[in-house]
Amino acid sequence: MPLSNRAKAFLQKSKRDNLSITEQDIRKAFINNKALIFESLIHFQLTFGGYIFYAGLEPIKFSLLKSAGGYPKSTNTCVIEFEKSDLPSPKYFFDCTSTNYQMQFFLDENGAYYEDYEAKASSFEKLIEHLALWDEISRQKAYKILFRNKSLKTESVDKLLNLAFLPEASDQYTLWFKNEFIYMEQWQGLTTLIASEKFPDKNLLLTLESV
Repeated sequence: MPLSNRAKAFLQKSKRDNLSITEQDIRKAFINNKALIFESLIHFQLTFGGYIFYAGLEPIKFSLLKSAGGYPKSTNTCVIEFEKSDLPSPKYFFDCTSTNYQMQFFLDENGAYYEDYEAKASSFEKLIEHLALWDEISRQKAYKILFRNKSLKTESVDKLLNLAFLPEASDQYTLWFKNEFIYMEQWQGLTTLIASEKFPDKNLLLTLESV
């Protein structure tokens, strides 16, 4: 799936530790770790392996390969950490980060992205789109989070607030909407709303009833 211009710009300014490792080396690492080879994971490692994003000040390095092995020259004897799922689908969770942040990050065999075993995005590309939107929000002045992950009684909030759907960042797990003054994220029936202080009808936001 091609990335939006917003996501491409976000990646261009993001830090990446490039691993001098080939696709053949990646496949060999899977074999050495007795892990089944899934093309979605090979794609992730080649396309996004080594990118570093941040949760606050804590760096989170995304990679399935935990070590390149060897000194002074890499022997590509990498560790891949994975576990079987108790569910019919997904069948596996592959640890995809190195970090001290107190959360677990996984990809399943289809490339879907999870945080603490909860699905957040159908692909890593979708996660990049999410991160790019949050980066866009953080760089705009006078925007603040009104509420996060709240269950609302009010239905069709996107229509009430005249928000446009963002297909590039949305999938079956997470939906994104925006207009000139508001960003809205919805995940598993929970809503996060970020609004500009310049929003002309603040009383309308007070009509959003929570459960």
